[in-house]
This record gives sequence, structure tokens and C-alpha cells, in this order.
Amino acid sequence: MNAAEAVRAKTENLRKRIDGLQLEGNVSDLSIDGYTVIRDAAPLSFFDELRESVLHINQRMKGFRRFPTNLLNEGIVFEQAVQLEKLNTLYELLLGPNFIVSQVSASVKRTTPKPFAIHADMNGYEQPFPGHSVIATSIFCCDEFTEDAGATRFVPGSHHLRRHPVSGEGESEAVAVAAPAGSIILWDGAMWHGNCARTRPGERVVLHLTCNRQNVRPIESYTGIDPEVLRRNPPEFAALLGLTDRWERREMVRDR
Repeated sequence: MNAAEAVRAKTENLRKRIDGLQLEGNVSDLSIDGYTVIRDAAPLSFFDELRESVLHINQRMKGFRRFPTNLLNEGIVFEQAVQLEKLNTLYELLLGPNFIVSQVSASVKRTTPKPFAIHADMNGYEQPFPGHSVIATSIFCCDEFTEDAGATRFVPGSHHLRRHPVSGEGESEAVAVAAPAGSIILWDGAMWHGNCARTRPGERVVLHLTCNRQNVRPIESYTGIDPEVLRRNPPEFAALLGLTDRWERREMVRDR
């Protein structure tokens, strides 16, 4: 099989998985709007466990201000989060079949009158951005997402502009996304987004997962991850962490 045939085979395999998982609507959303809400990616019990784990970390870190990172060292529920079939099928659509995990982090949003400003996640990239997706982010909604609950807000279609917003651009066009607890929201890294002020009491608990194309340097390194984490997961888990790719060679090897 030559290179072109291999690409066609991978594309056909991806199309079959999209059809089988009934993700056609999500594919359309990502193409047109730049973001999508994925439902039924995991049981509600998974999101309950995820929420409890994030809050436990939050308590241990005495109410973190900035996102805690490297959460794959924090328990099996985080390992499971990076292996959900529906989510990873859409990551592959955006980033290619050899995408890798860049960062696993979390946030706990409490009542605050201040929204987070509109921005794109393409830090470090010159403009215009590449014509294809190079990074993508998803958030796991452990609580209901509504405007008063501090939901993420997006500027639909802004990923087509392939640049950062400037001088408050996009603030008036941003739309709050509604999503029930147990949903996952996924967006292209070029997408303009922020979040709403939270006026509701309580907490909005979220896991953040960023993935890259394999040739984009990740934020986190998993070379020192606990070997037990790798032993109890399938080989594809190590590949997700970039531990089997060709870019961080540790010894002289033949090209495949």
C-alpha cells in the first residue's frame, strides 16, 4: 500500500466510525460553527466521579487559582477521559490519526461578575494560522452549562478567520453554549471563545483536555509518568501521550 492508498484507507475508516457513532451532526457543527456539543460520550456516573476527583484536588491545593495540570497522574478517571471513543473520533477528524494529548487540566468556577475575555487558543502561532486545525480543546461538563452558570461562549464561524481577535473583537457576537451535565464541548483551536460571568451560586466543575497534531509540541511531558499507569491501559494510551511517536527519540533508530 502506497502513501496515498494509506491515507484513503484511514479516511474511509474514520468515515465509518463517524457514521457508526452517529456523529454526523457534530462534524457539521465543527465545520460550520467551529465547536460542537457531544452527548452520551460517557455515563453520567463517569462525570460524577470526575467532578468529585477535581473537587478533591481543588481542596488539596486550597482552591487553586490557576488550572492544575498533569492530571493523568491523579487517577484512573482522568486516564479514561482521554480515551473516550466519540471524543477521540472527532479529535482525529480535526487533528489527524496520530494526534497526541497536550494538556489535561481542570477548573472550578464560582460566582463571579466578570466574564473571561474572547480569545483563541493558538498561542505562539504567527498569523494567519495554518489552514487546517493544529490544536483542539474539549471541556467535560460536570455541571449544567447555561449563561448564568458561567458557560463557555463562542463566536460562531470565527475559526475561519485564522487569526486572533483584537481590541475586544467578538465580544458582542459571542453566544453562550447550553449543555447539560454529562456533555463534552469540543472546539477548533482557532475558535474565538471565552466564558460568561457566573451569577448562580455553587460551582462549575470542568475538565479541560487539549490535543495536538503529532508534530506540534505538547505543553506537558509524560516521559516520567508512573509505569503502573501505562501497564493498566492499552497500548493506544501510551501513543496518546506521545510516548511511541518518532519526534522525541531517545536513541538512534531506523526510520520506518
